[in-house]
Amino acid sequence: MGYRSTVAYTIRFGGEDDTKAKHSFYTFIAEAKSKETTALCFSEQEDEVFKVLEDKLEIRFFADNVKWYESYPDVQCHECLMGLAREWADEGNTNNLYIGGAFARVGEDTNDNVEEVWGNGEYDWVGINRSVYVDWE
Repeated sequence: MGYRSTVAYTIRFGGEDDTKAKHSFYTFIAEAKSKETTALCFSEQEDEVFKVLEDKLEIRFFADNVKWYESYPDVQCHECLMGLAREWADEGNTNNLYIGGAFARVGEDTNDNVEEVWGNGEYDWVGINRSVYVDWE
């Protein structure tokens, strides 16, 4: 069985100049595909868990009920891809365009939640929503 989590993240590009934003997005994708540490992410596109949305200049990932163990190669790949996006945001590689990202993970334990935003990411892109439910009525 193992410990299960729900995990989501997004990496987004934008700016005032669409041409420069597209160039930056495609440069990032090319760099990520060329790196051994991040290339595996792009082979998962067929399963609808990982999506590259060219029309939105966005990468999306959502997986429910998964084992998010740091020792797993696919998890390492996604962590490295988010790390690359953080590096781009920190180093300003986007020539006055923005790159931003958001990550959330909910584990089985009620206190095992992680939310992160980097670059010009926004907290409403990906987050955790707590709610109360009842089993009557």
